[in-house]
Amino acid sequence: MNRLDNFFSRALLLLNSIGTVWIFILMIVIVTDVIGRTVFTRPLPGVPELVSLSIVGIVFLQIGQALRSGRITRVDTLLEVLDRHAPKVSALLQGFYGLLGMGLFIALFNACLPLFLRAWQNGDYVGVEGYITYPVWPVRLFMLIGCVGAAIQYVLFAARDFARVLHR
Repeated sequence: MNRLDNFFSRALLLLNSIGTVWIFILMIVIVTDVIGRTVFTRPLPGVPELVSLSIVGIVFLQIGQALRSGRITRVDTLLEVLDRHAPKVSALLQGFYGLLGMGLFIALFNACLPLFLRAWQNGDYVGVEGYITYPVWPVRLFMLIGCVGAAIQYVLFAARDFARVLHR
């Protein structure tokens, strides 16, 4: 289990790094657009479309690592009290929370899959044809990958928490 967890951790770090590099490149594109717009009165074409697609892709690429590292906002007040007074109940509750999170991301995956397939098959794009267009399918694919990563992370959380119930 440790090797699998280690491999998965590296995969999430890779996805997170891709998202971070994407943010950096997007910042350069936005600054170039602003400079072109204000200094040369010639903005870069398609920047708003690129930014809107990018935000969705980046969020889904980084969600698994954000979960893993505990950077998703949640209220732990009840869990802290339960950890002190009833640790098995706390672990059980957190295990069910992990299963619920897994179910949520499986449902989101199932909702996003037809969107990806349609974008792939139809060649969906954003932008103005003949001016600049961006294909939609890569972002839809990143959404699917992010859903899988988050669902697996929630499974790992649930397994850890249910193991705490059995071993305390």
